[in-house]
Amino acid sequence: RIRGAVLHPGSAMVGTPRAVEAPVITAISAPEPDKSGMVAADMAKTSSALQRNASGHTAWRRLQFANSLAGPFAAMSAFNFGKDLYLLEFGASAEVMGTLLLVTSFVSPVMDSMVGNLQDLGSVFDRCLPTMTWGRRAPWFLTHNLALAPLVFAFFLPPSYDHVVLHGWFLGLWLMGYWCVAACTNAFEASRVEIYPFKEERVTLEQFCKLTCALGGGAGTAAAFLCLTYPRKWMFILASCACALMVASGTVAVPVLREALSQGSHKATKAMQDFTSAWKSPVVIHMLVLRGVQGAYETIMPALQLYYYTFVFFLDKGPRLFYFTIGGACMGIVELGLAPVWSRAFSRSTHMMLYLPLALRLLDVVLAPVMLMGVVDVRLFVIYLGLWRACNSSYSYWRIAACGWICDYEGGDREGMLLGLFTMVNNMGRAIASALVVLGLGWAGLVTINCLGDEEAARQQCEYDKIHDQPEALRHYLEFMVAVVAPAMELFICFMTFRFPIRPGSLMLAELHRKQSETLSARMSSPSGSPKQPRKAAATSAPGTPASSGVAVVDAASPAAAPSTEPRDAAEAEVGQKTFAENPGAAELGASVGDVAPSECPKDFVAEI
Repeated sequence: RIRGAVLHPGSAMVGTPRAVEAPVITAISAPEPDKSGMVAADMAKTSSALQRNASGHTAWRRLQFANSLAGPFAAMSAFNFGKDLYLLEFGASAEVMGTLLLVTSFVSPVMDSMVGNLQDLGSVFDRCLPTMTWGRRAPWFLTHNLALAPLVFAFFLPPSYDHVVLHGWFLGLWLMGYWCVAACTNAFEASRVEIYPFKEERVTLEQFCKLTCALGGGAGTAAAFLCLTYPRKWMFILASCACALMVASGTVAVPVLREALSQGSHKATKAMQDFTSAWKSPVVIHMLVLRGVQGAYETIMPALQLYYYTFVFFLDKGPRLFYFTIGGACMGIVELGLAPVWSRAFSRSTHMMLYLPLALRLLDVVLAPVMLMGVVDVRLFVIYLGLWRACNSSYSYWRIAACGWICDYEGGDREGMLLGLFTMVNNMGRAIASALVVLGLGWAGLVTINCLGDEEAARQQCEYDKIHDQPEALRHYLEFMVAVVAPAMELFICFMTFRFPIRPGSLMLAELHRKQSETLSARMSSPSGSPKQPRKAAATSAPGTPASSGVAVVDAASPAAAPSTEPRDAAEAEVGQKTFAENPGAAELGASVGDVAPSECPKDFVAEI
């Protein structure tokens, strides 16, 4: 009898005992009956290892791919804090700026949807950058990331401070910049789902994304804030150059984006059908509501942080820059320091990836009003910023995994459309919240003055009056938004996250895992193997294998080597049934092996297992 027979090319498949015509069989000594679960456990470990590195990317390659986000985050940070530059230094009207942002909040969803559908079609840049070699995402990222750099450069240098020119310049650059940012982020998100097919590797990638987002967002924020602190022409030019270079640096990710080579349908009617059907999916609608509220929540603190320092704590430019830097450093250290911890923990436990972020966010709901309501100590506010990031930093891992699950569950080639929908609603929430926040500043009585044309002494007095002559309602408005409105929205986010349909223990997640197991089995049993997966030397292959390895290479052409056709004894049958009953993964893998024809069995099938 041959136990646990593994076949090589030219051999017949051994399932139930039957006569075999001259196969070459590599027989592996079977484990003892009481160790029958070890084989399935080894298979499960190997499957998990393949899922964590299905792409075959090194850490440097993942960092290169994550750098796709540096440019978009630098641009959006510059635009978001740049609007404060337009208000506090350039003298723009808070009511007009809020109205413009409110208008763009309804235009931006159309841009996100159009970008996702056009990328899925894959025909826009096909003439110059063919999708067969460039894929559908890389051409969009390359062209729009390069176009974004001059837009960011021009943002800090308006041609005039006249209100009509100033507001028109802001609106035009904001709309063009948003289109480029939407194209870049959608290309990244869709490529991530395609290049990294499993949750484990997507979660591992997130720590690199946090690093590049921190670098890009930090560059844009620092540029805008330095312009607010030192409003001089040379500083505007220096900030423009720094942001443009940071945006252009994102092009190093293009070679990795070109690995996403799936082809689109090239049919606009199919894209419209996919877009319509997506709105009928309950899980998609649930995520859209969640992303919209999350986008609004994420906007409140960054949008009001500068005003909080200025009008609640009455800090002038120098002290404001100091505490803003300290607060930003605290948030950055917490975010980057916890990134590898969350990545390692969540790649191994789906339950922890759901419940730990929920617990931390509920803690933040309690901390915000306790630490901020009626408190005018700037040091306590800085401490809260660090705790705020500690409580929120883990949530993005669940969000990334959940969006990927939806793309995997819905199937098809419409990742760009689905992710475009999610980005559309998220950015719509951001834009509406940003517009309402700015309008609220005007309604609370914010007075804006342009002091750039005054002499030095007059300018200092003008800056002092701009801070201390604001109405008391402005301070109450800022405290209410940060300590009451934001925690209420966060509580709603926790409820929606807990009720998300694809969750640990749900039938939808079990079905998704079944589909992923089939994908993994197909990869492992493909004749060429995974093109990105590094191979290991086969442990059982050629004659001459040492006897100490526990592996015997048998030539079945000899009479002694021919396997017996007698039925296995009852003990062996019981061991096999127990193994597959207690280890569904082993049974599933065994079934997939049994379906492979003898001529299709790859040479290094054993090495893949």
